[in-house]
Amino acid sequence: MIKKVKDTLKSQLTQGASPEKLAQSLSAGFLIGCFPLLGFTTALAAVIGMIFRLNHIVVQTANYLMYPVQIILIPIYIKVISILVDVGHVPIRPDLIIEAFRQDWIAFMKAYALVGLYSVILWFVISSVLFFLLQKIFLPAIQKLSKLRG
Repeated sequence: MIKKVKDTLKSQLTQGASPEKLAQSLSAGFLIGCFPLLGFTTALAAVIGMIFRLNHIVVQTANYLMYPVQIILIPIYIKVISILVDVGHVPIRPDLIIEAFRQDWIAFMKAYALVGLYSVILWFVISSVLFFLLQKIFLPAIQKLSKLRG
């Protein structure tokens, strides 16, 4: 995974991308990859990339690499939201979630819609803070990588 990101960054640096913009793009991609709803990250990454003029290749690469983490985080989002907000009984075991969807997807949508909304709000708040922290972590490494290529 690290090699894939490193190779992508090297490629973008040779094409003239700035280390600062790549740090922003990498941070955004990693955080978008943690979005709590499945099936939205590619479109979200494209929209965020266009709005903030980020490097789409880096954003999408980081986003795709985070898919396993996204899957792991979904039950955690559900549990945290269940603790913070009274949303009723919402199973967090993946097998129970899948079974609930298969049995009655309309009832599933009603039960999980509120949890999903609160999870998106939680993700947004956490990501807004982490974005700046990740940039500060990634920038020196990308600057070092930039000097190595030159």
